[in-house]
Amino acid sequence: MKPFMVLMFTCLFISLTSYPDSWIQKTNFGGTARSDGAGCVIGGKGYLGTGYSSGVGFTKDWWEYDTLTDTWTQKANFIGTATVEATCVSILGKAYLLPYATNNFYSYDPVTNSWSLKASFPGQVRQGGIGFNINDKGYFGLGADPSLANHLNDLWEYNSITDNWTQKASLPGTARVHAAAFVIGSFGYIGTGIKGIGLLSDFWQYDPLSNNWNQKGNFPGGAIYEGSGFAIAGFGYLGGGYNSSGVPVNAFWRYNPATDSWNQIANFSPGGRVEMVCFSIGNYGYLGTGWDGTIFNNDFWKYSPDSLLSAVPDMAPFSYDFQFYYNPATGSLSITISDLYPVHLLISDITGKIILNDPNYISGKSVSSQFFAMGCYLIGIRNKNRNQVKKIFIQ
Repeated sequence: MKPFMVLMFTCLFISLTSYPDSWIQKTNFGGTARSDGAGCVIGGKGYLGTGYSSGVGFTKDWWEYDTLTDTWTQKANFIGTATVEATCVSILGKAYLLPYATNNFYSYDPVTNSWSLKASFPGQVRQGGIGFNINDKGYFGLGADPSLANHLNDLWEYNSITDNWTQKASLPGTARVHAAAFVIGSFGYIGTGIKGIGLLSDFWQYDPLSNNWNQKGNFPGGAIYEGSGFAIAGFGYLGGGYNSSGVPVNAFWRYNPATDSWNQIANFSPGGRVEMVCFSIGNYGYLGTGWDGTIFNNDFWKYSPDSLLSAVPDMAPFSYDFQFYYNPATGSLSITISDLYPVHLLISDITGKIILNDPNYISGKSVSSQFFAMGCYLIGIRNKNRNQVKKIFIQ
């Protein structure tokens, strides 16, 4: 028997209409306007806090954002010294925060709404580092010492179950501070940043399984630092930051790991911005706070990608399921549905481009996947009573 993969997803009632990507303003962050805050996602809710606020200085407040109600709720303050440029990563239902210029390392538990001190970070104290989660392990690294005299390229893995640190392979590229990072699948991606007066545009992939770095195509938005990065549905997004003239920019770009290519997307609506907090929840990116070159901000924005994916609402799923069978040996895909009569099948890539339009699809019929590069696709089923869409990721 030839190998096949069964993919089952929960469907939602949504429109099968593609429309441009957009930035949608949400309720302002609940704390004071600030830059250089930290944030992450736990259990489908966003967390944002710390950072620098005018008239206050370094802060230690901590807030929870609920996408379903578009509301902010203040939580227990960070128990360490008020901090800025902290690195925050969520691991197994908790947030882990490495503050500015200290080896102290902290965990936040949303269930108990409490902070605790964990095993000290074994690397050099730093500012402006990066962090991400791959397969329930936290990765922290890069940055510079507080004087900015020594730029760093090290990477450390944190195991939250054993509360232990392990040093991993250092970035083979230029040591840097204020880079941007995101995770796609089981790989971490970092790029841009600054060393001394030299801004950077190179881009790298980290594989934790092999503990190796691979250089990818340069970020096409030019050399920047203090930018923002997040990932949605198998694609990375990077933008904002200072350009070589020290001016905050508003351009954002989407990265496709299957083709190692970039495409420019909608500019950040409010204008140029640096030192924001960003994260992704479900099918959307969320960005806010930061410095625009004139003032500190507390606005908060939702990024909606330019595809059918945009239409997926923040709501509980409908209970009906249908199944996908993908056979990589034959390059074919079949879809099993409960309807006995033909349905209208539409397959779209992440940009909204229609790959297949079959108005008379019969359940179980084989569909050639020769045009499917690795990546995320949206499969829509129409009948006279309803529309349904599910995602499939081919790799």
